[in-house]
Amino acid sequence: MAQNGGMASLWKHPESKYWVACYTDGQGKQRKKSTKIAATEKNRAAALRIADEMEKAHRRRLTTSQIFNLCGNLVKEITGEEMEAVAVGSFLDAYLKRRKSEVSTATLAAYTTAATKFKAWLGEKVEMEIFRIEKKHIQAYRDHLAAVSHPATANHAMKCLRIFFKEAMRERLTFENPCDDVALLLTEKASARRGFTLKELGKIMVEAEGSEWVSLVRFGLYTGQRLGDLAALQWGQVNLLADEIQFTTRKTGRRVLVPICGPLKDHLASLDVDDDPAAFVHPRAAGLGVSHLSREFGEMLARCGLRAEVPKHHAKKEGRDGARRELNALSFHSLRHSAVSMMKNAGISPAIVQDLVGHESAEMSAHYTHIESEAKRKAVDSLPVI
Repeated sequence: MAQNGGMASLWKHPESKYWVACYTDGQGKQRKKSTKIAATEKNRAAALRIADEMEKAHRRRLTTSQIFNLCGNLVKEITGEEMEAVAVGSFLDAYLKRRKSEVSTATLAAYTTAATKFKAWLGEKVEMEIFRIEKKHIQAYRDHLAAVSHPATANHAMKCLRIFFKEAMRERLTFENPCDDVALLLTEKASARRGFTLKELGKIMVEAEGSEWVSLVRFGLYTGQRLGDLAALQWGQVNLLADEIQFTTRKTGRRVLVPICGPLKDHLASLDVDDDPAAFVHPRAAGLGVSHLSREFGEMLARCGLRAEVPKHHAKKEGRDGARRELNALSFHSLRHSAVSMMKNAGISPAIVQDLVGHESAEMSAHYTHIESEAKRKAVDSLPVI
């Protein structure tokens, strides 16, 4: 319940030990900020004083650094504790180090990429105190991202920044999250992407003949898995006795068992099986990054007439500075769309398709807790031979 007094008020969140300041800023917007003062009767007056000062500061349109200095002095006066001034770069490095054992590898990689790019954009400003980062800086960075990357990629980076600054607030390094009022970019609808037709798959197989791409394309269609997971696939994950392949998806960390259908089994019989379970099924792909493989596959699609050809100097520039990319309707991920569409067109239950390709869906999980192996085998056997 809010405790009224003066211009501002206090509120105690059930899961927090601190008083929260509730006040109206200069634009009439309602705000809530932790005072970092323990929520006790003894401290109510002191916390309310900070809440009042926060409101006054916003009404006077003070800068973030001025508000930080003002409230920092109040917190020190009341609690005797300093509000530490930490550089942006130092905070981000410490945050990533701490989160290493708390989040998945994929999440840590996303955070690291977002932090690295933001620090690079800041340049020398990476050494300034984190409380000096304001909305105008975040807006400028968002506009920079809009010019050099796809909107979805830019928005993902912005969401990571919002998480970083939320943690900085929690650690009492700043009173503001400069990302809060910065709008995300408008993105194109995901429906722009589609699966391959059988005729298109035929063209791709002809173009890929004699290369490792023949195997990757077949694995992509018959397992519905992502390019990165197929590139990292090891022989120890392939159980030829049970006719099953086990994946632990890098994106979701989900364990997926995919039955080996007839066409894929015939293809596996043509490969040289390595006795070492740690050996890669696709050794060349395993030695290349997913970005390189995606670009290579895109070039193959261009040769098939399925995608506009990108001049090599443009491709190099894109790889070097992240120049804006167009959303292509066809990519390696389209094999995943193809598998899903073909199985659903064959009358396979959406729950079985979801379980096979490793999609996460809370709604579906609420209705289905286990998918029988025989049902999944019937699903993959519905896929055509390529």
